[in-house]
Amino acid sequence: MMTQYGRAMSKELLSTWSYEGEEQVHYGALDKTPDWFRVGGDFRAAQVHNRTEQVTIGRFIEMQEQIEVAAKYKSTWFNITGSSDTLQESRPWSISRFYLMTHVIDQLNVRVGRFIPRFGVNTPEHILSTRGPVGFGFQTERDTLELTYTEEKWDYSLALTRGRLANDSKSSGIYSQFNYSFGNHDRFGLSYEQKSEGDKAFALGIHGIVGLSKKLYLVSDTVRRYSEFSGGQSKTGLFHFTKLGFEMEKGVHILLLGDLRKDDLSQNELTSRLLGLGMTPYPRPHFEIQGIFAKRKRPSLSAQEEDYAWMMFHFYL
Repeated sequence: MMTQYGRAMSKELLSTWSYEGEEQVHYGALDKTPDWFRVGGDFRAAQVHNRTEQVTIGRFIEMQEQIEVAAKYKSTWFNITGSSDTLQESRPWSISRFYLMTHVIDQLNVRVGRFIPRFGVNTPEHILSTRGPVGFGFQTERDTLELTYTEEKWDYSLALTRGRLANDSKSSGIYSQFNYSFGNHDRFGLSYEQKSEGDKAFALGIHGIVGLSKKLYLVSDTVRRYSEFSGGQSKTGLFHFTKLGFEMEKGVHILLLGDLRKDDLSQNELTSRLLGLGMTPYPRPHFEIQGIFAKRKRPSLSAQEEDYAWMMFHFYL
């Protein structure tokens, strides 16, 4: 859900072109929406290309279709999100996320409902190693109580979760995150997970978002996760993601992307490495396009590198 400040930034700083009011909901057609009400939404799709020595595969994926509305009463917001299940052919709609959020005091925020707890860098690319593979990808909303305390330079959150995910797996656990900014263009953080029900897990993560210059920036996320399964089996994995970006012109970003996934540190063949180069244009408010061409190596499937590329289209209401 975007704030008015976020919408202003999407026009003034993010997008290449814009006209007056274009950044608003429905392009300004709802400019008389009261301050206590907000509406948003997203449509995200990708064309994926994968080529190995044996086969070439291309497919179009509709990843995200959702509408979000929020209403405020005094210092409390109620937020609800309706989404289609893009994994099913019939694409049924359901309430995937909802929560109440209120300020106890200026620095302390409480949120309760069904959503994904804070962990690492909250990027929407759930295929990246530090999102989907460690349990924070598509359809991983869970019943959560979250407290966040915020100061000028740092913030800390603590979350308790229980119940089941959309895939019916148990999700009870404790999550926490600490972030600190040393300057005006950086943020470093630590994340913690202690999953206590079903397949138990313990994870520690370190992440950072750094403005190296006015045009050059770095986003990095690393997670070490120990998992214990019913039956006594266990494994320790390492997951890492790095993105180096450079804004050539306003709204045109060149990206260097690296991703490492080691599901089990004791088995080298259970490793996936990806290195890619691409571009993300933000031509106008409400639109994002991303194209990536990468080389990926997965020893468990082949000794040879494979071509892996995608073109992503995102429209945000």
